[in-house]
Amino acid sequence: MATPLVLSPLLLMGMEYRCVFCILLISIYWIAEVVPIGVSSLLPLLLFPILGIVSAKDIAENYFKDSIVLFMCTLVLAISVEETGLHRRIALKLLTSVGSRKQTMLLGYMSTAAFISFFVSDTAATALMLPIAVAIVTTISRVTDTAKSTVHRTIDHVEGSNNNSDNKEASNIDEKEFCDLVEEMNEENRGFAKAIVLAASHGSLIGGTAIITSTGPNLVFREQLQTFYPHDEVSVSYLQWMTFAMPPMFLYLLASFLVLSIFFLGPSSLIKWFKKRTDEEKHVSAVISKNLSTAYHDLGKISFAEVSVMAWFTVLFLLWVFRKPGFMAGWGNLFPDNGAMLTDSTCGILIVFMLFVWPRENPFDAEAEYEPILNWKIMKMKYSWSCQLLIAAGYAISEGVQKSGLSILISCTMKGIFQNLQHVWLQLAVTSSICFMTEFASNVSTGSIFIPIVISVAESFHMNPLYLALPTAVACSFAFMLPMATPPNAIVYDTKIVSMFDMICTGFCLNLMCIAITVFNMNTYTFWLFDMSHVPHVPSRQNVTLAC
Repeated sequence: MATPLVLSPLLLMGMEYRCVFCILLISIYWIAEVVPIGVSSLLPLLLFPILGIVSAKDIAENYFKDSIVLFMCTLVLAISVEETGLHRRIALKLLTSVGSRKQTMLLGYMSTAAFISFFVSDTAATALMLPIAVAIVTTISRVTDTAKSTVHRTIDHVEGSNNNSDNKEASNIDEKEFCDLVEEMNEENRGFAKAIVLAASHGSLIGGTAIITSTGPNLVFREQLQTFYPHDEVSVSYLQWMTFAMPPMFLYLLASFLVLSIFFLGPSSLIKWFKKRTDEEKHVSAVISKNLSTAYHDLGKISFAEVSVMAWFTVLFLLWVFRKPGFMAGWGNLFPDNGAMLTDSTCGILIVFMLFVWPRENPFDAEAEYEPILNWKIMKMKYSWSCQLLIAAGYAISEGVQKSGLSILISCTMKGIFQNLQHVWLQLAVTSSICFMTEFASNVSTGSIFIPIVISVAESFHMNPLYLALPTAVACSFAFMLPMATPPNAIVYDTKIVSMFDMICTGFCLNLMCIAITVFNMNTYTFWLFDMSHVPHVPSRQNVTLAC
């Protein structure tokens, strides 16, 4: 509680430094969890008006912006996936399809985690995938038919998982027995255990970069573009983001696979991929395949509720993509002003409403009783208000950064440092800095603070703002090094299988590779995709670029 006193000298300086005071105080409270994160996220409503930075009326509007509504829709959709058990079916189906060699299993497992995180939060994806990793490792350790019960027991832990990043109990597994099993393994199997456990968090964090609605920083990026360019002078649609983010996502996954394989299994493990397997390896693979297949078949026939959720997800995806696809007239053109009043959240609310109405069981079944896929009791129990308030606080901080003049101060400082250097070096410096910052602060708060700043920096350099804003948004998800950086890391670290040293070493190497991939992508394929040689002209804010 002494933090405000320590930071108080900042209050005696200009408006920009009063904003720095607010940001530091809120960030420290978030990191230290002095009070629940959701409560700390309400502090902008108190601090900014008192310090004369933003009025209470203006700052309150950030807590229910269009992007907040869109985030709310994605959370409700994720709850519907978990409530029907669809995520378990998808995960087990994908894992039974990738083969049972350690190398293919590791890559397939990581890819499955990434795919799941398209639809649910990275925390929920990790909580789902981790028990499956435990089952695989336990099977390798025992290589007996009794491992079958272990698979069933560990996968059942997923039943209790939810989207609340503050609730770690969902991912709490029987640590002692698992740790003892890993300690008794030989060096190769112990390394594989560490690799596949870490792959759960790596895959879920990487997968979140691929879809603009998958993770907080992407939504912050979307909201900031709409704030800076309300007339779509610069915009990125749902389909454009996928086109930009999908190719590098596969490279990020490959980079993670290489880092985990080399660090935990040794460089020779990559060569073994192409060698003939020994009889023992074949036996272990057969047992793992059998247990995963059994676990999948024990789920039974796909339910009407699961099919319904998949169908509504497909409808929502098509609505998002074809509202304003860019290469043709979209369905939004059927509405007044060519759908100018519609946003992606409009589609999301429609599907959310249907999930509270659509029956869980086939209505044509005479014995079926009506019960909707979701009800308010489930919503109250599983909805993460803390996550919503965290993102809303990020938007509030972004407005404070703009109105206090802090963004101009930082952009002018950076212009003085990088004025005589090529733009690619500025991009590299920004991406690397964000990668470092997101290890110590949440990815949402990092994005909320820095995305508006880098847009101002880009304008001061007369650059296309996407040149800096896109890598900033993506780099916010590169929190691979520290357990406190993001809930998926904390869940993995809580297993006691992976040490802090393991996370820092692999995370640092993966950060370097992801930064390199991002910068390369931005200056080749993405530069062409968004025509970044074009600099948008925004007359109403030319004073921002002249301020330096």
